[in-house]
Amino acid sequence: MATVRAWLVHTPVEIAESVEKKSKIAIGWKRMGNLNSFNSRSEMREKYRDVYKVDSNAKISMGTGNLYAFVHEMKAGDYVLAPLKVTREVLMGRLVGDYSYDTTAISPEYPNVRNVSWLKKVSRDDLSQPFRNTIGGLRTVFSLDAHISEIDDLLLETDKKPETPEKEETFPPYHEEVQAQADSMISDLLNKIDPYDFQDLAAGLLRAMGFNVRLGPQGADGGVDITAYPDAFGFQSPRIKVQVKHRKGQASAPEVQQLVGAAGSNEALFVSTGGFTQQAYKEADKHSKMALIDRDGFIRLLLDNYDKLNPEYQSMVPLKRIYVPVIST
Repeated sequence: MATVRAWLVHTPVEIAESVEKKSKIAIGWKRMGNLNSFNSRSEMREKYRDVYKVDSNAKISMGTGNLYAFVHEMKAGDYVLAPLKVTREVLMGRLVGDYSYDTTAISPEYPNVRNVSWLKKVSRDDLSQPFRNTIGGLRTVFSLDAHISEIDDLLLETDKKPETPEKEETFPPYHEEVQAQADSMISDLLNKIDPYDFQDLAAGLLRAMGFNVRLGPQGADGGVDITAYPDAFGFQSPRIKVQVKHRKGQASAPEVQQLVGAAGSNEALFVSTGGFTQQAYKEADKHSKMALIDRDGFIRLLLDNYDKLNPEYQSMVPLKRIYVPVIST
């Protein structure tokens, strides 16, 4: 009997809905073409180096490892998990059939596809802390064999725990892995913040970035939650009209249009921790004074300006600076 393994495939926000509805998983690297065309891992590695102009051996190994595992190591019957960043849920299922290259199945940007029979969807909070830390890792495709017993328990299945086969693992640089896991844990902290408190945090972040801010009233706001400006009186430009949505759902094109209308001739900034629909991005592209910030973008700004935040806002997302070695390759 073939050994059953477990895999995680990170799912970008823009295709998460299609992945779930169409019972598939998909990854990008479209410039590599059909991955079945490579006769060996080394051939795939050289094409990766040539196509993406990457000099770091560690990054080449990580990228190639993602692709090779997706095509050759993942087998029909294996468990597969796909985290859904917006809802903080995890799809759990089993692989069906072999790899295929299909630009129409999910998206032309994600043409490398596997079919899945989704069995269950669980909250990240249902996972143990070590399991949550693992799925917050940097790699797109990697083994979850160390957590297969917990997967069995979550799915209420009685499959015998398989022996983990010996294989050479390729890991990203340690500092990148630590950063990815830290971002995932910060995302968990943000998720627990009340929407109005998160609006205050966004205002605090803008203050830390050097802006004066004025908060709008709670409740109906006409599309504007915060007004930010560089001088004490609000006479100077830019005057930035900010809308803040702290929720699981993605912000839509009509919501972007509403903010554009409310901003008038001013700059507009839309912060949505649930991300944005593709139509929302397209609508924003029509306006030169519009910027969109999703959860990941907010975390990056938060970390860049954390030391300048007032203590009341730091207490919402308590962080401690640490240093880890960076080994050049």
